Amino acid sequence: MAVCGCGLCGYQIRYHGEPEGTDPVQHIFCHLDDWRDLEKENLNADWLEWEHDEIFFYAWRCARCKTFTFFNDRWKNIGIYTPTEEFSSAPMQEPFEFGPFWDDFQWFEITESADNRASEVLTKFPIHRWLAKNEDEMRIYEDEARTKCVAQFKRFQCPDKVTVQTMSLNSLKKMLANWDDIEFFYHKVYYNFMRDTDGKINIWRGQGYNHSVYSADKTDVEEIVNTKFLIDGKSIAEVQAEIEL
Repeated sequence: MAVCGCGLCGYQIRYHGEPEGTDPVQHIFCHLDDWRDLEKENLNADWLEWEHDEIFFYAWRCARCKTFTFFNDRWKNIGIYTPTEEFSSAPMQEPFEFGPFWDDFQWFEITESADNRASEVLTKFPIHRWLAKNEDEMRIYEDEARTKCVAQFKRFQCPDKVTVQTMSLNSLKKMLANWDDIEFFYHKVYYNFMRDTDGKINIWRGQGYNHSVYSADKTDVEEIVNTKFLIDGKSIAEVQAEIEL
């Protein structure tokens, strides 16, 4: 069972569910021009990510060394940035990439606001961070004008890009028994395991939570891993080495 690891220290950077404190693992980044175009199109906010998935980048922050690893919409690694001791008050000049930067849970709030139009999102959900990035460094700012830098990183050249670690089926079973939210991929198809506050279990296939492939009133780990709900009619137990968290 493949799990992405930090390209610097090798620590697992899989999705961790509700973050501890204020240091979430997954982040969403959109170029400023693309975001402005979405506003002009006046789309429903809850469809922003699903209709325009290719314009968003995904950044995963290592819980151990705080390194950011960037992926594109096909989950290909496109850069690793590690924190530095340097701290510059001057705005980065002509960054290669610049735009709003959300943590995963703020993004869920935005996309789940079905009654709001894209042009109203920034009013209801003010952006807390802006990202400026080029080939050599990355900075996180508090405002669009880049007047206050809150974090600075340097590009890390990792020969093997991102490490891949192995997770056993037993480890996944422990996660299913104790975690409330687990995202995983099988043959590049997205699945989401969710436990409601009343203990009810659902597994959804595809972004948007429109297609439930498994539902139960309580957790039965053995049943979950042996039910043939995957897209090709197989179970997790049958293809455990092909599941990516």
